[in-house]
Amino acid sequence: MPSYRSKPVDLVLDVRSRLEFFLGHLDSAVNIPVDRLPDGLEGREGVSSETRILLYCASGNRSAAAAAALKAAGYTRVTDGGGMAAARSEYRAS
Repeated sequence: MPSYRSKPVDLVLDVRSRLEFFLGHLDSAVNIPVDRLPDGLEGREGVSSETRILLYCASGNRSAAAAAALKAAGYTRVTDGGGMAAARSEYRAS
């Protein structure tokens, strides 16, 4: 199971553009651009308001916006990992 700062994570969410994601991303990450949240999570199997979600982007700005949008939509276990370099340093894929 993936972890961030030694805490389990159910979903790793890359909120950058699809092109940025294609050029490189964290292992097991799913790409949903920030402008598609929170709607992009609706109907996704295994995702609920209690899912432990780690968000990251390139610099931390989009992940902060995504975290705020998800929290406003009722997701209670959201972690903003900030920029990709910062998130990568604390992330373990398994």
